Amino acid sequence: MNLRIKSSGEEVKSLQELLTVLHLNPGPIDGEFGDKTEDAVLQFQEQQGLYADGVVGSITWNALKKAAVVQLDEQNQPAVESDNRLMNWQRVAADPYKDGYNRFYLREDAAKAYLRVYEKVKQAGGLLTSSGARRALNAEVNPSRSATSFHYTGRALDLFVGSGMEKTKTDPFIISSDGDRLWRVYARAEGGEQMDIEAITYGSRQRGKLVTGRFVDLTSLFKEEGFERIRARRSFFKGGIWLGAEWWHFQYEKGLEKGKSTFGNELLKVYREQTLSLTPVWQYRHYIFGDKWN
Repeated sequence: MNLRIKSSGEEVKSLQELLTVLHLNPGPIDGEFGDKTEDAVLQFQEQQGLYADGVVGSITWNALKKAAVVQLDEQNQPAVESDNRLMNWQRVAADPYKDGYNRFYLREDAAKAYLRVYEKVKQAGGLLTSSGARRALNAEVNPSRSATSFHYTGRALDLFVGSGMEKTKTDPFIISSDGDRLWRVYARAEGGEQMDIEAITYGSRQRGKLVTGRFVDLTSLFKEEGFERIRARRSFFKGGIWLGAEWWHFQYEKGLEKGKSTFGNELLKVYREQTLSLTPVWQYRHYIFGDKWN
């Protein structure tokens, strides 16, 4: 296999389907390898640490298939652990938008907190989209997937990456700079407050565009329930891949103590040690919240 710009046919169609599963926006699934498909391939290769040439040979193709299997697995009900001391994984609803998901899984306390945010946004007439939450224990670690991500512990969720920073007139979310590589996310909602927001987009990362409308401050709603945001990568502001924006990520930090809580102890709240012991993430179990784990 050697697919590249101007290739066409069923193999290109399969490629576009895999890229769509991974939320990499290859354009229409039409079997035509155009600019958008090439951009999506380049983003995947950079994300995986592969040679980024936009060409799909056997190495990129196998990596795509593996990543898609993991992505789909993360949307399934986790295997039930035979230990009633563990927290349950709870399935929660999200609003369908483009290729985003309509549900995902969080550990039970994070799920209850998320549902309170979801209800407030829905009452205001807004949407809460999803690119997923639970991360499979055997998911490959790469520059875009931290070895100690809160996703492994059931404490993190991602809004759909294509629902903000793209089209400020129609996106469900408007993103503004909040200093120090942090974002403030606003949900478009008829029942929200009238606001003027300096919106950042993937095309204009340093300077905002004024957007006027009715919104709810989603970042504040999440914070009230114990969810915190994370910083964008420095590379995002220097022309790096759009996946470095990280505006979509919120993690449930309620109950964690800086300098004391460990990654391993949080994993043990949702998985048995026997399940964890042979997985890549278990080697980081001693990382401490606020130090190597944040």
